[in-house]
Amino acid sequence: MPLIFYILIGILIVLIVFAAILFYMTFCTRAFRAIFGRKEPVPRVDRSPVKIDQKTVFGKGRNWFYTTRTEYLNVRVDSFDGTKLSGYFRPSADRSSRFAVILMHAYDEHPTETAAYARLLMRQIECHVLITHERAHLMSGGRYCTYGIYESVDLMKWIGFIKRQVGEDARIFIVGRGIGATAALLAAEQPDFPTDVAGIIADSPLANLEDYVLREIKLRYSFNMPMVANSLDKRFREKLNTGFSAGDVVRGAARIRVPVLLFSGADDDVTPPGSIRDIYDNLRCQKRLITVDRATHLMAYDRTPATIEREVRAFVEHAVVRLVSIGKM
Repeated sequence: MPLIFYILIGILIVLIVFAAILFYMTFCTRAFRAIFGRKEPVPRVDRSPVKIDQKTVFGKGRNWFYTTRTEYLNVRVDSFDGTKLSGYFRPSADRSSRFAVILMHAYDEHPTETAAYARLLMRQIECHVLITHERAHLMSGGRYCTYGIYESVDLMKWIGFIKRQVGEDARIFIVGRGIGATAALLAAEQPDFPTDVAGIIADSPLANLEDYVLREIKLRYSFNMPMVANSLDKRFREKLNTGFSAGDVVRGAARIRVPVLLFSGADDDVTPPGSIRDIYDNLRCQKRLITVDRATHLMAYDRTPATIEREVRAFVEHAVVRLVSIGKM
């Protein structure tokens, strides 16, 4: 065969390889944006919804929030990387109260979905309430959601905010859903986490970011390809200076020293009950795990409200007893 034939074959192979690499890189870029990128730009105005679906306990809680909206102040803090974080702060009717609740919502969830928990705790203790907007959600800035990693550092800024508003002796309960729960647990694993935090209520936290990304790839694109997850991890490191391993709650769970109450849905396919059990098994603090039958992701409270409310009340009581026992009350 003439030499030109082999040259053309070689060029064709190079073009095919180049096209495959380009396709793969483009696919990874789109997958990264789909999983981590902000879905909507920051709204110019934080408008109240025209209508609220009240079929769930969270919808009812959200409706309650907007009926008392004038009692909340719009507040902002700057996070460690300059990201502007927003929240709703409601001072307690008893300004002398040292108790406060910080609420952190789930991925792609409106912050006011957490108001059901705010209302529940306010029935039990006279407290200040802070509902946060996670980075890359609603009124907070940020291009990327990091599924609890950067959000855990953001939480430390919000704890500082509460202490400035309430006092250094503030006794804080943290309630998180989904990535908000992950952020709370990751923050509590750090050595500088305040030991006078009263407790953490974690509803369906992610146990491991890498496992979650693998599930998302399979769900979105119908294939299981660890190489894609590795490529996304590399992009994550390039853009955010940390890797998926920083989102492993299980690995550092033994370092948590404040009480933890975990909720899990038996039919949860986003944060499977087995993964939340792994977190629970590695905790060395005061702890309790409630798994609700036939509950899907984040729906344990809605499935059995009486059970969850009873558990939260008991948790708060035990957490206060702990504060007294260690001289923090």
